Amino acid sequence: MGADGSFWQSGRRLWHPYAPIVEAMDRFTYALAAGVLALVVGGLATAVVVRGRSAPPDLSTPGGVVLAYAVAEQRGDRLAAWNLLDPSLQARNNRDAFVAGPSDDDRAYLTIEDERIEADGATVVLVRTYPSAGSVFDGGGYASRSTVRLARQGADWRITAPPDGYRLVPLGK
Repeated sequence: MGADGSFWQSGRRLWHPYAPIVEAMDRFTYALAAGVLALVVGGLATAVVVRGRSAPPDLSTPGGVVLAYAVAEQRGDRLAAWNLLDPSLQARNNRDAFVAGPSDDDRAYLTIEDERIEADGATVVLVRTYPSAGSVFDGGGYASRSTVRLARQGADWRITAPPDGYRLVPLGK
């Protein structure tokens, strides 16, 4: 027993199995917590700003035309997507049905890969990467790849086989 008659008491701290000892944080701990919080907020703000501002695709390259087509469809600008199609493809399909069709309103991240320019045209692989559903047990997002064919029209590139050919409605239907 202690001098004051208590069994587990030493100095000013009391020992109790269910009451942890809580002391005030010192300045270093406050500074460390504030620094971590500032880094997290800064990183999130940077991600939002960078994600929202992307350079427009370069329409002088096959990859830029494919990316512009996919972005136009994602934004619901079907007329801009139609204007990137090859004139011979446009002549065989119904413009009004294409423009009036549903738009992709998915939030896929769009990239291109494997751009190949050949004598008679070009091919580009369009990659749409979809985020995961956010579940703990979810294996992550997934990506879909579509090969797009293009032909040169003067100085411009135009799409002859779009990534979503099912949207084209042949004339007379």
